[in-house]
Amino acid sequence: MNQVPELGVSMDDCAWNVPGMLLARSRLTPEAIALWRLSPSGEWLGSTWSEYCQAVAALSRGFRELGLGNGERVGILAPSCREWDFAQLAILAAGGVAVGLDPHGLDEHLCEIARRTGLDDLVVGDPSQLARIGVDERRQLRFAVCLDDAEAAGTIPFRTLVTAGPVGDGWNLAQADTPATIVFTSGATGEPKGIEYSHRQMCLATAAILAAFPEVGAGSRLACWLPLSNLFQRMINLSAIGRGAQTYYVGDPREIMRHVQAIAPHLFIGVPRFFEKLHAGIDDAVAQQPAWQQALVRWAWRIGEQRAAALRAGSTLALPSRLQFALAERLVLRKLRGVLGPNLRFLVSGSAPMPRRLLERFHGLGLLILEAYGVSENIVPISLNRPACFRFGTVGQAVPGNEIRLVADGELQVRGAGVFAAYLGEDRVASSLDADGYLSTGDFAAIDSDGFISLIGRKSDIFKTSTGRRIAPAGIEGRLQQVSALEHSVIFGAGRPQPVALLVITEAAWQAEGPESFGRLRHEVGAAVKELPAYQRPAGLLITAQALTIAGGELTPNLKLRRHVIATRHGAALQALYAEIDAARGGAFEVWSADRQVFSCSP
Repeated sequence: MNQVPELGVSMDDCAWNVPGMLLARSRLTPEAIALWRLSPSGEWLGSTWSEYCQAVAALSRGFRELGLGNGERVGILAPSCREWDFAQLAILAAGGVAVGLDPHGLDEHLCEIARRTGLDDLVVGDPSQLARIGVDERRQLRFAVCLDDAEAAGTIPFRTLVTAGPVGDGWNLAQADTPATIVFTSGATGEPKGIEYSHRQMCLATAAILAAFPEVGAGSRLACWLPLSNLFQRMINLSAIGRGAQTYYVGDPREIMRHVQAIAPHLFIGVPRFFEKLHAGIDDAVAQQPAWQQALVRWAWRIGEQRAAALRAGSTLALPSRLQFALAERLVLRKLRGVLGPNLRFLVSGSAPMPRRLLERFHGLGLLILEAYGVSENIVPISLNRPACFRFGTVGQAVPGNEIRLVADGELQVRGAGVFAAYLGEDRVASSLDADGYLSTGDFAAIDSDGFISLIGRKSDIFKTSTGRRIAPAGIEGRLQQVSALEHSVIFGAGRPQPVALLVITEAAWQAEGPESFGRLRHEVGAAVKELPAYQRPAGLLITAQALTIAGGELTPNLKLRRHVIATRHGAALQALYAEIDAARGGAFEVWSADRQVFSCSP
């Protein structure tokens, strides 16, 4: 794992610190393009590895001159941009600790993180971001650097720190086993907790990713569009340094589809919700074509799925089917894939399970989505599907260096050098670690004979019905995500005979269905859950167009459900649904409420 494939750059050469990776890369390929930014005129402008390294070195010197000392904590509150990465590596090179702050997060969460980390300094995207930090926390700041170079009171323009002249050797003060970053858990079940990782651990995670994906080589194109406060995106960007890949920055995640064809990525990372929306968008676009074109697309996609299924089974299609696929590929499939550019080799999904049917659909287009799995408390991914070794419905095999096991109740545990030591502010070993150093992930799982891991559900999410049956909501929700109109599905029902489902549909679907009929939606829901045991099928539906959002607190920054928040927000409606189910005694009903919600039940 020490050796970065193909290029001969070892972590030992980098001295096991993160800025050392950039320094080694800039010496190896100084004039190759490293980063791309979008100019105000819409032109992509590139920077070389040498320029990247020079900017980081100058900024690091600037931070030291401003008083940044070893171990001091610097927050970065800005959208994804190359300057974000400049700032992170410069902070680390100056001996500081980088704390990523989510620009899309709630102000109260930002203030809490600033307070708990005791931020010494701050980097912001623009002056307005400074006001999102609490007054008391701002008083403690030594300086605030503004990336957009605005001349605002209380901030230092970024350009004054990176244009102060050449920088000699000795600017990288980072040490392998000193703290490098603090990240926070998603807080899906409570308040987020801070976790500190060293340079060595970040290098280990980078090496693990590089070893898993040798298909991504020097010059490969990668899109940086998820917030860089997200460790998933940050580690991909660091992996680009190790491999010499090019990174294209898109500051607004909502704009990624506008730029993805121009970026033409070789590897694309995303979260399940993005891929669900992408699939729905393709379906909607096809539905607007003439009937003969719709029929052609359906035929071609079906042929593509047959070929993909044969590939996964290790079999070969008969000659007539191969000829059909060649025609489908030429007429339809290649064009549909083109929505993500011409270079794409595979995609990686993390943060939550993907519905298997969606994986199969994309594979039918020739787009392989590989699920990965990790937890905040282990910076090294726990398991990965790889292009040459994958299995749908699983999160792949354990990454080398991770020791995994299942305990008696089926919970997955992991041990390895990437596992954290304790939560921020704790003096003792974290309670999540047992006496042998194994981390309890909080996930129930199964491991097959080939070592592929299947996630069953979060331990904290599983509830019992009144009949004593255990319900894992994630499995039911995954099936419901096949329903085209759904934005989200959330399963409730602790202490009830059967679960119920909160279905969040799109505004367009709400307007199209109208109060007179939700028959088609109920039919799709029934089809999605028909293979489940009877006790797992929702006894009632609470249908709403009230979106679940990060800003509203219902979703984490990683787009995971905050079930306790959702249950509280919809508590009255859920109780009303339970009352309707009890009153119906197994019969059908449909009730409209005044707050744009409908309860529905079909026996």
